[in-house]
Amino acid sequence: MSPGRLFVTGGTGYIGGVLIELAVADGYKVHALSRSGDGDARLRTLGAEPVRGDLTSLDVLRSESKEADAVINLATAYVFGQGKYEDALPIDNAAVDAMCDGLVGTNKPLITTSGTLSAQADPNGNETNEEAPPEPSHLNVRIQAEYHALAQVKARGVRVMVIRMAPFTYGRGGSGIARFMGMAKNMGGLPTVNGGKNRTTAVHVDDAARLVLLAAEKGEAGDVFNAGSQTEVTMGALFSAINSAVGVPNKDITYDEAFAGFGENIAWFLRAENRASGAKAEKKLGWQPKGTPVLEDINSGSYVPVANALLG
Repeated sequence: MSPGRLFVTGGTGYIGGVLIELAVADGYKVHALSRSGDGDARLRTLGAEPVRGDLTSLDVLRSESKEADAVINLATAYVFGQGKYEDALPIDNAAVDAMCDGLVGTNKPLITTSGTLSAQADPNGNETNEEAPPEPSHLNVRIQAEYHALAQVKARGVRVMVIRMAPFTYGRGGSGIARFMGMAKNMGGLPTVNGGKNRTTAVHVDDAARLVLLAAEKGEAGDVFNAGSQTEVTMGALFSAINSAVGVPNKDITYDEAFAGFGENIAWFLRAENRASGAKAEKKLGWQPKGTPVLEDINSGSYVPVANALLG
């Protein structure tokens, strides 16, 4: 028996493509938002039915959500490095409202995403959980979209849940690690800030996608889950592996130098301590991360062909 029909936004993206692959393998019938002919082709290759539109196509979002057994929102109107997230927030919130319109009066889930960086680091260096206070930086605007989505639980009785994605969601030779490898080659080395001793959160993309599907099947209204499986990796170790892979030296700079050279957003990211535990998802949903650890994947896994291509 089929588990039902999914409606997915962001299905042509990195996490979305893996999620659709896993969902189709599980027997789901997947409808996914697409903005172009190329997107249509990619979705059909994955086994999904493309639906033309974007996050401003509110009637499409309403109707597809109404027909679906579960809705997974992986999209955002924000494009990294272009403008401020404040400009995208009204679009993202209106899209969530439209999806909720199609789900009111049902117990069908809406899964949306934010990031583990929205939580403040533990002052004692321990892991944080989903109850941690929010990161106080004025840059932490994305959490407003999370709050807006979760508010629909009480306001309209919709079964909304949030998955907080790790800053390093990696694997299959893609995502931020691949982009950082290109940057390292072009810049002659990725720099750490103040020694690079700050730890970050990582998760394999297959594990992250599986967590989203588990939440849709088993999660409760208002649940928030960290998609974090590795919390001991330092930025120094991560950037050293990336630099080594493309044959460039390690560098270290001060926060002020990072701010002057890259801007406040990137400087903050390079210095951030983030250790987001995935224990809640493991205990409540039975999530079992199995992906190759991030340093191993860079050194001897899916990123070796990426490095070889950059090295020519």
